[in-house]
Amino acid sequence: MRRFFLFLCIPFVAFGLEFKVATYNVENLFDAHFDGGEYEEYIVGAKHQWSEEKLRQKITNLARVIRDMDADIIALEEVENEKILLRLNEALGTKAYAYHFFPLKKERSSVESALLSRFPITQTNTMLIKNQARGIHRIVVRIEKESLVLFVNHWPAQQERVEERMQYALALNSMLLHEKKGAYILLGDFNSPYKIKKNDWGIALVRLLKSGDKNSEHYNLWYELPENKRFSHVYGKHQEALDHILISQTLHNAQALSYKPNSFEAFSRPYMLDEKGNPKRWQISVHGKGQHLGIGFSDHLPITAIFQILTH
Repeated sequence: MRRFFLFLCIPFVAFGLEFKVATYNVENLFDAHFDGGEYEEYIVGAKHQWSEEKLRQKITNLARVIRDMDADIIALEEVENEKILLRLNEALGTKAYAYHFFPLKKERSSVESALLSRFPITQTNTMLIKNQARGIHRIVVRIEKESLVLFVNHWPAQQERVEERMQYALALNSMLLHEKKGAYILLGDFNSPYKIKKNDWGIALVRLLKSGDKNSEHYNLWYELPENKRFSHVYGKHQEALDHILISQTLHNAQALSYKPNSFEAFSRPYMLDEKGNPKRWQISVHGKGQHLGIGFSDHLPITAIFQILTH
């Protein structure tokens, strides 16, 4: 997706590079080997009939989405291990990524977050949270002469207690205290709406992380879209924006490294949507034994944003 652009201005000429950043919850990308930490639906040979054949189909489907999206950096949530991440990357063919990250998982964690990048990854570290399965991952990529810091997140689901998402927000805030330059992106599946809802759902994202519109400490890019377009997931009968790209003030103030205004979108193509316009998730039949059908993609839509580097 990377492209160069040029601004003709007097008295100088500005050249730059555009690149796309994305996050995508791929809905339980497990391999076809039994390791003991799998969800019941993904145990090979069990009643749901997860198999190598079904895995190949799931990888093929996800790879189609990722190729079409053509992001330069993509965070992925719900990946079982590094081997399956590399299989997905290989399935991208000519659009495979040169660099990848997968963390050391906690013993109780079935899935974790990962990253694929066309730019070199220069530094990684993970904040582990007491009594929580997944970590928060700080990843630095080198783009031209600039370093971009990403914090990849996957917070506890909506049905978990508010206090559990609070733990993640507090941990993330503590990590951000060390970001002196302030040019960073917070992204991933936060399992939180962009504004606070019933029973304080979203309070950790909005209040603790101070996310919101352009006047907030962390600009939530969902605010660029009309309210009826702000969704990446369907919870029950409700469309929700659970995946987020939040940017620091530095990144939307036209610095050398900055966000390109109005480039944010929930990425979709007709083949990714059902008849109601919702994400066409990976399907397990509700009848009989509840078997994998080998069709569908994920219960989340990817979200993307374009950033730019200016050089004079």
